[in-house]
Amino acid sequence: MESSLFRFFVSGEEKQVFPGSHLWEVPLSGKNTQTSFNISSNNPIQKSLVTIGDYFSAAHRFLSENDFSRLKTGLEIFLKRPGLTHQFERITLFLEKHGAFYHPLKIEVRLIENQSCYFVLNGAVSRLGLALIENEYQLISGLNKTFPKQYLPRVFSVDVIKTDKGRIGFFLGEWFEGYKEFHATQKQGRRKVVIWESDGSYNYISETMALPIYHEISRILTCYYDIETFEQIFPWHHGAGDFIVKIEDDKIDVRMITVRGYSALTELDDSSENKTKHILPGLLFFFLNLTLRIRLDRLNGTGPAVILGKKIIPVAIEGFLQALEEKATQYDYGDIRLSFIEFFRQFNLEQIMELMENILESCHSDASEISVIKENIESHSRILHAIFKKV
Repeated sequence: MESSLFRFFVSGEEKQVFPGSHLWEVPLSGKNTQTSFNISSNNPIQKSLVTIGDYFSAAHRFLSENDFSRLKTGLEIFLKRPGLTHQFERITLFLEKHGAFYHPLKIEVRLIENQSCYFVLNGAVSRLGLALIENEYQLISGLNKTFPKQYLPRVFSVDVIKTDKGRIGFFLGEWFEGYKEFHATQKQGRRKVVIWESDGSYNYISETMALPIYHEISRILTCYYDIETFEQIFPWHHGAGDFIVKIEDDKIDVRMITVRGYSALTELDDSSENKTKHILPGLLFFFLNLTLRIRLDRLNGTGPAVILGKKIIPVAIEGFLQALEEKATQYDYGDIRLSFIEFFRQFNLEQIMELMENILESCHSDASEISVIKENIESHSRILHAIFKKV
């Protein structure tokens, strides 16, 4: 291991982590149990868990293989100078956090020519994470090629590293520097949104101040919706930190960092002669599900399920309709925005509520989420119905 070139850090720790240090031997999961699972059989077996040091070592191998070809590919794209040979001054790996499937590493590449580039290296050690990682890499890569506006990270390489502790999967992508994770929180009896800093600190903003964030989330998800095939990014969840935000000079910029699935959720006849007939019903299903899901979060990311305030509904509608205007240039169906508004107005309140209940039954949520949605589904439907009367 090139000790002079690579450095390793764990978020929240000031000192460098290196072979022989305490943190190097700590299990990556943070748990000391030695029980793991046989990936092929799902049976528990006794084996050593992957440590932080094991994980850093595997990441080092992934980045340095074939004369750093993976990093060089990313650098050529970032710097827009293909074919250059780059001299590395330092490569620093920061273990940022532990997600449900991945353990993301922030990679800072410092070049001798006094330039720095940042990457994300998503890594998976669990059976579910390993099953997801290559599929997600292909999904993001495909969406980046298909859609002209990109809100997902560029991705550069994917592979599985075999170690004496098992397989560790990685994919290298673009790090959105300056973007933060955010979640609903409760402070002094009032609902707020907390934006997390990488050092563990956080900043509170009111739900009202956060409205532009949810407007952009609605617009982004609609941008990736295919009105002909009904394919969409799903599942997604605020609680999982799927979206991140950067706020500079009162300007808000939102990005999406993960795609766990991209498929049609509606079972409509998509034959060519009926394609136009089903565009608006498919779009309605997507829209209603979007307006429900965009209000669903977990307090501080991992706490109880909560429904965000009603003020999010109008901005979610605005984001959705704005994206439809943008889509009008991609499809030869005229004014999609106006067509959808007229189509929605055909439904009365009772019909909207019935559609909402059908969506709740067809789209999986855990029991606590279903409970809070059911408590709010009538008021949610009433607001939608009232807004479209005035649009």
